[in-house]
Amino acid sequence: MTSLQKKLLIVIGVLSLCMCTLASSLFMATKVNPNQLHVRYQTIRDETIGKDAGILSILYFTDLQYGTFQDTKRTENLISTIEELDPSIVIFGGDLYDDAFVPTPESNQALIDFLNRIDAPYGKFSVLGEKDIDETHIQSVRDIYAQTGFEILENKQVQIANAFTLCGLSPSADVSVLANNQKEMFHIVVSHYPDNLVNDALSQDQVSLALAGNSHGTQITYPLLGGYRQTEGSKTLNRSQGASLPFSVIVSAGVGNTRIDARFNADPEIHYFLLSHD
Repeated sequence: MTSLQKKLLIVIGVLSLCMCTLASSLFMATKVNPNQLHVRYQTIRDETIGKDAGILSILYFTDLQYGTFQDTKRTENLISTIEELDPSIVIFGGDLYDDAFVPTPESNQALIDFLNRIDAPYGKFSVLGEKDIDETHIQSVRDIYAQTGFEILENKQVQIANAFTLCGLSPSADVSVLANNQKEMFHIVVSHYPDNLVNDALSQDQVSLALAGNSHGTQITYPLLGGYRQTEGSKTLNRSQGASLPFSVIVSAGVGNTRIDARFNADPEIHYFLLSHD
């Protein structure tokens, strides 16, 4: 075999490997990853968490995007997983419907049936995403929450079991609702838009843990290059880029898809926290 033939074989081998890798990645991104659901577990012990409540479990999920790609099969898997985890508190981070889907009485009832299966003795809460407040969605979203026991937190803060406070911010956030928070208590803030958390008015005393979504983890994240697109409300803070904040932040990749039914390096996920005083 000549030197030229050896070089040609090497080039063909490298190209074949690249094609196989690309084909495998495309298969995983379109056929496998969107149907996987990961549970991210985290234990939080903090002396500012009320001790009388014992151990509290919180389940956080966001960006369901029901209707376009998120079908009943995927949603059944989600709800069944939540039922198995049996959390004390459930928090939904916004965007119940996908923006490309127009709600129908049938889809509304399907979501009512799904969400009514979630039992959380210390409450079920939601914030609104930008797709929720769209005029084609807002009435359906409010009706669904009203019939499933989800309390919408719109720039509103509540106290849970004398253990911590929970604040929900609207897309047009008013962080003044957190102004009187004291460092002697644990404070959880939920904002659909991560960028609402990049605010000089927020301090570590006012926020202990922040939860956000919206960006879908950019849904497709290329190695070294980062996310394939930016999302309004997640241009400063998302899974591909961060900001230095004085409190802990989790930006979830969410559970549903939008625009394209594909995920790469950003699998669907829900978060399960165990909170205790010590």
